Amino acid sequence: MSSDTNLFPILRAEIQSRGPMTFHRFMELCLYHPVHGYYNSPRQKLGAQGDFYTSAHVAPIFSRLLARHFYNLWMKHGSPARFDLIELGPGDGLLAENLLSWTSQSFPDFFACLSYSAVEQSPVLAERLSARLQPFSSRVTVVANPPERTNQFPGCVFCNEFFDALPVHLLVWQDQQWRERYVSLKDNALAWTAGSPSAPQLVQEAEIIFGAGVREDGLIAEIRPLARVWMEKLCQFLRCGELLIVDYGFTNDELRRGRFPSGSALGYRQHEAVYDLLANPGGQDLTAHVNFTEFSAIAESFGYSSPKLISQSRFALEIGQENEFADLFADCASETERIRRAQLLKTLVMPQGMGETFRVLRMTKECAGGSG
Repeated sequence: MSSDTNLFPILRAEIQSRGPMTFHRFMELCLYHPVHGYYNSPRQKLGAQGDFYTSAHVAPIFSRLLARHFYNLWMKHGSPARFDLIELGPGDGLLAENLLSWTSQSFPDFFACLSYSAVEQSPVLAERLSARLQPFSSRVTVVANPPERTNQFPGCVFCNEFFDALPVHLLVWQDQQWRERYVSLKDNALAWTAGSPSAPQLVQEAEIIFGAGVREDGLIAEIRPLARVWMEKLCQFLRCGELLIVDYGFTNDELRRGRFPSGSALGYRQHEAVYDLLANPGGQDLTAHVNFTEFSAIAESFGYSSPKLISQSRFALEIGQENEFADLFADCASETERIRRAQLLKTLVMPQGMGETFRVLRMTKECAGGSG
């Protein structure tokens, strides 16, 4: 592995002074260190010149589908004078830019009622985001945390590949007990070691995920405490409306049936999966699948109901088939452009593209009086 990065001396110093660090702490520093963290570095991360794509980068038409979905929600709630959209982790703002641009053109009445909050904690990305969304400044606010709860207006809280980038603890089942994987030093390089879990709650979470049953040694449980923190923040914001999460992930039932026995955590660099999680600290993306069962349970505790977990493909098709995907092809200037967009649509919805890799969780919170 390569540990020769600007972040490595910082990791080494902390390990030497405090002992082995949890993978949660390692991932936190690698991604979010204020100077040398992956997301705070100036290097491009998204798109063809970066390390990974999102649905918005592979197929900007995804933004148009979301715009129609949000418009339909607004109509469903009776076209209120204000409709809150809160996007968590908007990154470089491409999805927001495309969504707002198309909404202003195609749904001007809806656009005039929008209050769009882009929640981005990375100072580097927030600065770029503000510049990119400046043409929509009358409708958009860039903030580091979700805005204060509104008790008056409906809306939608949504995110596209946010939760997978939150740090995880790695627990491993060994000799009939849960142990935690830590990052240590060996010969002046990063190395794995195992020890007692850093907090009792982690063991409780692992037991909830896997339930009773026979477990093979080496089984990995990925515990993401910040997911609960963020979910609780989001669920408390809206008086009523929809919670929409787009990400790659699993349910507890799927894990119990043998999915990801060795865990789902991966690194990404230049569009290639990196299985060595300790390589290039701060220089590669780190990610792990999300737990949709956990999300549903938290949302239900805040009054959300009717969890609907479907593939991104089905979500896109349900929206687009309403008008035969007219939104996607309405402004094509040539047959060549029409063919290009058709190919992008295939990437978005086909199983061999992103269609089955990404999933969409939707949950609703009814408005008083039954609207929504």
